[in-house]
Amino acid sequence: LGTVNFHQIPINQAKGCPFQNFQRDGHMQTQVPTGRANYEPNSLAQAGEEGGPRADAKGGFTSFREPVEKEKARLRSETFADHYSQPRMFFASLAAPEQAHLASAIVFELSKVSLEHVRNRVMGNLRNVDEDLAKRVADGLGMALPDKTPAATEPIDLEPSPAVRLIGKYPDSLKGRKVGVLVTDGADGAVVKAVQDAAKAAGAAVEIIAPKRGGAKLKDGSMLKADHQLAGAPSVLFDAVALVLSADGCQQLLTEGAAVDFAKDAFGHLKAIGHTPEAQPLLDKAGVEADAGVVDLSNGADAFIKPAATRQWDREPKVRTLA
Repeated sequence: LGTVNFHQIPINQAKGCPFQNFQRDGHMQTQVPTGRANYEPNSLAQAGEEGGPRADAKGGFTSFREPVEKEKARLRSETFADHYSQPRMFFASLAAPEQAHLASAIVFELSKVSLEHVRNRVMGNLRNVDEDLAKRVADGLGMALPDKTPAATEPIDLEPSPAVRLIGKYPDSLKGRKVGVLVTDGADGAVVKAVQDAAKAAGAAVEIIAPKRGGAKLKDGSMLKADHQLAGAPSVLFDAVALVLSADGCQQLLTEGAAVDFAKDAFGHLKAIGHTPEAQPLLDKAGVEADAGVVDLSNGADAFIKPAATRQWDREPKVRTLA
């Protein structure tokens, strides 16, 4: 009898007092809410649309004024109207890549908003959080920066808290992560084993990917069993990847979209990529450029472990433009 819509179950419904909240979806939803906004206050009335409920002394909820020695009223501290100090502290606490991703996420979401005045209202609010954040969002949207929204209570600068960030909060580690090793027929089994041993020693799980589910026949004639077929194991499933290919195997993968995407996505998602020299044609076709996170396994598997323990944030300007 739970879910966010528990009050719509007949046994739970209030008698003689219709009750609604701002939930629109979820299990056991029986109502058909209309309108675009499930929150208030909102500004849909400015677009000629129904704006929903409003605080109204005549038709809305007000506290009962009971005469005592003085007038009784429901009041809140002024700090309840400080809507910006904590968001300001949060944004200031983030690492630079996190700030860029947050700004880009806001740009993405506001790009889906059809009403221009709503986009302007959000940017006006952002100016109370961080002026640079608001400018980055406005630039990302290709819009002029609107006036700052008047704050009910002027925000204050709180001490940044590194605890709210993810980047740099913990030491880089492969422990509990997963490394995917793409192997083709004719590959060097010694390199595969070296990657497996180094990754497992660092606390990671290792899974083998091959063009066929049965595995790959290595250079020494032995069979290496595969955990995944390439077509069903994109690099998004792994925290770091290694390409242990033979020259012939690499040539065959050049015409496989799944193989090109495997390398391209790993690079675009800022993951470490270990590779044998024979894999270079595939890296070139996938647009993988050399950097600290693209490691030649000829230099040993240990050189791959350090970049595999984190993301390559310095690579990001090569693969996308952030706000």
